Amino acid sequence: MRILLIIVLIANALFEGLVGLLLIIAPESAISDGSAAGIAFATNYGFAALTVASVIAWCWKDKDNLRTMGVVLGLLSTFHSALTVATAINMSTTGEPIPTIVHGIMALLCWFLFFNRSKWCSS
Repeated sequence: MRILLIIVLIANALFEGLVGLLLIIAPESAISDGSAAGIAFATNYGFAALTVASVIAWCWKDKDNLRTMGVVLGLLSTFHSALTVATAINMSTTGEPIPTIVHGIMALLCWFLFFNRSKWCSS
C-alpha cells in the first residue's frame, strides 16, 4: 500500500508539474484556436497544476501521518475528480480523451489511498 502511495505521489508531481510548466511557458500549445481567453485560461491552469504538484514536496516527510495524508489525499482526490468531470465535458469540443483518462485514474487511486491510509499511517 505504501509503495502505491509513493508511486501515486510521484506520478502526480511529475504529471501536474510538467503539464503546469508547459502551460505556463507555452500556453498556446494547448489552445487550438489561439484565442486570448484560452491562452489566459491555460496559463492560469498551469499555475494551478504546478501548485497541486508542489503539494507532494510539502507533505513528503509526513507521508506516514494519518492527518497529513487525509488532507493531501483529500485535496488530490477532489482535484482529480473535478478535472475528470471538466475534461469529460470538454471532450466533445476537444475530442481528446487522454486528460479525462489520466485524471480519472488518478482520482480513483487517490480515493482508494484516502480510504485506506490507516493501513500505512502510524500517527
